[in-house]
Amino acid sequence: MASKGWVPNYHGAWAMIIVPPFVGTILSSFHLEHLLLLAVWWIGYFAFFSTGLWLRSRRKPRYRTPVIVYGALTALAGLPLAILVPELLIWVPVFLPLIVITFFQSLRRKDRSLINNTVTVVAAGLLTPVAFHLATVLGTVPTGRFGWEAWEWMWLATASITAYFIGTAFYVKTNIRERGNEGFFWLAVAYHAVFAAAATVLAVMGVVPILHALVWWVVTFRTWAVATYSRKIDRRVSPKAIGMWEVVTTLAMTGSLLI
Repeated sequence: MASKGWVPNYHGAWAMIIVPPFVGTILSSFHLEHLLLLAVWWIGYFAFFSTGLWLRSRRKPRYRTPVIVYGALTALAGLPLAILVPELLIWVPVFLPLIVITFFQSLRRKDRSLINNTVTVVAAGLLTPVAFHLATVLGTVPTGRFGWEAWEWMWLATASITAYFIGTAFYVKTNIRERGNEGFFWLAVAYHAVFAAAATVLAVMGVVPILHALVWWVVTFRTWAVATYSRKIDRRVSPKAIGMWEVVTTLAMTGSLLI
């Protein structure tokens, strides 16, 4: 079944489709309409995966059924949400070009490229402000943090989460597809170090928790250490091991923003 496009096999994507809407909801407040938003988002992810697979297969008929089924279910979930919270439709033109880009990459069979990874992570990260926006539309006025206005803090959290997941793409590629690529290795380390340094500056200024900066330095060290260890023992780290540790660092990164 999975081979025919029914079940996504991008295991690292599960955290990306769960964490952003969760953070957006926690930073605002929960409403029952959030359940509809989650249904649209999660079913939509299955539709997104199956459509990408269908496009990569040069639109072979055996991959078409999941596209139709998941597409219809996404529309069915999206219609009541659009009726109840029509203000959220303002996000459609924001997501549309991202969807077009990633489907174009699928047509070119470049779905695992860094460009495509970045586009899909940005789309996932944007569920943080979407979930936050839903609460504000329904009358909930969240409070800011660290002296920031609510929307300002939410955008800062969105940027950090999105940057972290983009860094995850760098980290995974360093240990799998780009293993042994010295230039890519240092690019991945430098990417994390830049955000760790920025988080440190913000922590010193009192803008973000110190714990958040510490987590960034931990994932920076992890990026350097795992790839270095893999080269030293001349053996690739298993995707399963990478994924298990990613769960830990994702929880730490998320918790450091919500503490």
